[in-house]
Amino acid sequence: MSVIIIKRKIGFIDLMHIFLAKEYVPDLAKKKIVVHVYSRTPIPNSEEGITYQINLEKNESELLEGMSKKNRYMLRRAEKEPYEVIVKDNPTDEELKEFQQFYNKFITVKKTININNFRLNTLKLLRNKGALVFTKLQNTNGEALCYQIHIIDEDLVLSQYTCTAAWIQDRPDLKQQIRFANRYLLWKNILFFKKRGFKIYDFGGKIDISEINKFKEDFGFEEVATYHGHETQSIVGEIIVGLNNWKNDIVGKLKLTK
Repeated sequence: MSVIIIKRKIGFIDLMHIFLAKEYVPDLAKKKIVVHVYSRTPIPNSEEGITYQINLEKNESELLEGMSKKNRYMLRRAEKEPYEVIVKDNPTDEELKEFQQFYNKFITVKKTININNFRLNTLKLLRNKGALVFTKLQNTNGEALCYQIHIIDEDLVLSQYTCTAAWIQDRPDLKQQIRFANRYLLWKNILFFKKRGFKIYDFGGKIDISEINKFKEDFGFEEVATYHGHETQSIVGEIIVGLNNWKNDIVGKLKLTK
């Protein structure tokens, strides 16, 4: 697919989200709100940000060499844990609901935005477009430890949401499993999407938490410009976007927390 577009209505206003666009298409905003998410090209009224990407055309040895020494050690250590990776190209509504519940427990520790019904519906619309891949890490007892939700186009994979069972503090038997879970699942995802022929893995934007940025840099991810913003030629559309209660959902600056 060359561009990912999902559509819905907010009252009587048409809302369109465009993900991972390589080219800007003008005149889409007549009588609607158009939201650009992780655009790969500048767009009017957009904000430039930084995202982290890695080249999947490198071989596995090159990917490992690009990591920090600490990261390579932790991945070797993670192999000793009783992990199982589950990949779903077409997750069911029930599986997405389970992810939502898991993620919203995760944010009680990490203090980021929740997955409300609007965001959950966005995931369902992406799935219906064939643009969503769900990966889950569990132990051999079937206990979920980590999730990652990806948006995919023809050559790029974007990790949109990542969460771990960080809120579990009273299970000493899970402490090490949870510690390595995110790192292990990320590495398995990189290898999985590389094998599928994707060229770029995008681990999401640079944020104001140095620990998270360092985590990405330890994997060998490089900084790349990305663009977010909205367009509308409707006065009502501008009013809707300007409302604080709507803005995070509609404009959709995706906060990728680990």
